[in-house]
Amino acid sequence: MAVARKLMQKDGAHATMAMCFKGDAIVSIQGMEFPDQRTKMLSFERLADLVESHRADGVLIIGETWMGSPTEIEKKIGTILLPPRDRVDKREALTVYAMTRDGRQANLVCFVERTPTGETICGEPFDLDAGAANTLLPIKRKWKAMGERGI
Repeated sequence: MAVARKLMQKDGAHATMAMCFKGDAIVSIQGMEFPDQRTKMLSFERLADLVESHRADGVLIIGETWMGSPTEIEKKIGTILLPPRDRVDKREALTVYAMTRDGRQANLVCFVERTPTGETICGEPFDLDAGAANTLLPIKRKWKAMGERGI
């Protein structure tokens, strides 16, 4: 997260990247772009396929995102009806999600502020105890299916 914050503050942006690991070795680095929600969902399905093809046992995703608080109705029904990017209360953030096949997980977030002069300021990172981001679910499903097939 430290290097990502420096990059974000220097360049004012951070591309979304996914890294697949096999043990301690990086076996794949992939840039990801999401012009819309459907493309985002399909990109993570393709990433899950990449995880399988490399037999990766770890994934790290880093990039910019919008974050927002769920409404009372969303909390009650357990799903998000309006994506954070479309919310009035949205906040820009830099996120790092890491997950391993054996269930270990870490989620770090820092909020991003933009000054009137155009300076980008990254806040202090904090742990996000929200479980796996929904975008990582295709990878979890893929690992489960691989295990069922003995891979």
